[in-house]
Amino acid sequence: MLTIRLLEDELQVLCLAGEAGDLHFNKGQEAISVGACAALRPTDYIVTHHRTIAHSIAKGVPLAPLVAELLGKSTGVNKGMAGEMHIRYPKLRYMFSFQLVGTCLSVAAGAAWAVKNYLKEDNVVACFFGDAATSNGQAHEGINIASVRKAPLLLICENNGLAGNVRKELYLPTETVAERAAAYGIGSARVDGNHVDEVVESVRKAAELVREGSGPYLLEMDTTRLSWHKQGQPDSRSKGEIAELAKRDPLLYEEHRLRITEEKRDRFVKEIKREILASVQAARKAPFPEYRLA
Repeated sequence: MLTIRLLEDELQVLCLAGEAGDLHFNKGQEAISVGACAALRPTDYIVTHHRTIAHSIAKGVPLAPLVAELLGKSTGVNKGMAGEMHIRYPKLRYMFSFQLVGTCLSVAAGAAWAVKNYLKEDNVVACFFGDAATSNGQAHEGINIASVRKAPLLLICENNGLAGNVRKELYLPTETVAERAAAYGIGSARVDGNHVDEVVESVRKAAELVREGSGPYLLEMDTTRLSWHKQGQPDSRSKGEIAELAKRDPLLYEEHRLRITEEKRDRFVKEIKREILASVQAARKAPFPEYRLA
């Protein structure tokens, strides 16, 4: 989680300097991707939405090629052609990330069907998406067909109560996302998505249910985005509101839970920053990809 936080801090500096594009950061939400990927098997698959940096780190994508990809360089994990929103790293079963809201759910449903019926594996496909995605038609279609076909799909909703700067009362007709699961005939649970230990435990239990053939299962992770929706879109929330939300910062929770001393934290920060800066320097020296007209 600290690696994600520090990497995104550095990337924000690069955005402001014009070296990186209009990135979407995960500040305040890191416990969900980290906890979920820690609980899943290495052979399980993930599909994500457009806020991809945290999931990439959590799934184990190497830091230097990831940074190079985010800076559009040919040494990136997808040769600089994917950028932020279309990263994939199949060797670690990080299958797809998507720009369009809700698209990840319909594709993840198809991937889960293929895992069960074509590959005949007992692995699950975990799909990460935001609460606003559940008001998108592709989300309904994907969850519906996954339920009908009993696909091994684990639905992980990162509920921060926002769609960009739009509040949930303008896109979510129910009090929670989890209560929608009953309409699809699937199980669900709500979890504090800022407590990584709770995320790990809930994902481990839900993944086993899905793996045993129960069909999809939905986990609604209550979380708090402490950053702008994206670098080029200022936040409409007041500083006071964000300061109040910051009291739930998952990094602060972990420091307290694990009794991390200031000395130990400083050592972690120093070591991680060294690796991040080395990755940035390597990416700066790398060439941009060559574009050729067909």
